[in-house]
Amino acid sequence: MLFQKQTSEKILLMKERAEDLEQLVVVEFARLKEFLTEEEELIKEKLQKEKEEKLSQLEEALTRATEQISQLETTAEKLHIKLREEENPQQLKGIKDLIGGAQSLFHSLPEVHVDLHTGPFLGPLQYRTGRKMSSIFQPAVSAVTLDPDTAYPCLWVSPCRTSVQVGGIQAHLPNNPERFTRYNIVLGSEAFSSGRHYWEVEVGCKTAWGLGVARASVNRKEEISLCPDDGFWTLVRRDNGNGTSEYEACTDLDENLIYPLKPPKRVGVYLDFGRGEVGFYDAADMSHLYTFYRADFKEPVFPYFNPWPIINGQNREPLSIVTPFWG
Repeated sequence: MLFQKQTSEKILLMKERAEDLEQLVVVEFARLKEFLTEEEELIKEKLQKEKEEKLSQLEEALTRATEQISQLETTAEKLHIKLREEENPQQLKGIKDLIGGAQSLFHSLPEVHVDLHTGPFLGPLQYRTGRKMSSIFQPAVSAVTLDPDTAYPCLWVSPCRTSVQVGGIQAHLPNNPERFTRYNIVLGSEAFSSGRHYWEVEVGCKTAWGLGVARASVNRKEEISLCPDDGFWTLVRRDNGNGTSEYEACTDLDENLIYPLKPPKRVGVYLDFGRGEVGFYDAADMSHLYTFYRADFKEPVFPYFNPWPIINGQNREPLSIVTPFWG
């Protein structure tokens, strides 16, 4: 009986969560559909305006041409009457004056081009719309930068604070409380304590790296795991030193290997602080790699970066924070 009751409760809970998730999906797509509808109407309004302007110009040209034809017919009738009159020098002068007056009535009409140029309305429409659509994306792309004061002494942070790579030990650096002194770690400059956030990191051809988030209070001086128990929610690529590597979500379980269809060159990191989620995506096609659920952050978290050591002369490339392809 107890098992049946517990199973029934789980079934109800699963259905409720599925309905909640479905509703969230519906809301997200509704915003995108609304945006696309508005963009479509805007382009159609611009097209309608240009069409009306072209038609107005053509109708005006037609009216002017009709008026000139009418004037030409009147002049031709007058000329016909003159020609039937007895020819004399005075009459011939009158005919010349009539023809000269008729010529002054006619002006060449401006040419009206009927082509509607596709550039403003079509062109790379999907790309242009995609760029504009990024303005309503939630979460918006977070402007993440690196904090050099947290960097392990052999990590070199670029002047723009968006790139880090392994180099020689920087002996002059102070052993300040924020600095990691045991692992190749550097944190982001800004902590997140609410909301949803997304950033992307170029990992390129690196054979080992680690990305994710870390609690503000993590131990920075002693041996740690990169798991939630120690305040880290991370995805890593490990170089086995024999030409192979493996991807692992660093959970509190013994091992949680994942198997991407292809090695990601750029990784998207998604944080939903309120829901306790940290997700990882192959940014090339946004295929899902792994998500931590129901994370108990307890306090603000910082973006986490680990370029990993140089292994057998390999893995020298930097980790670089980049603007998303659609940004």
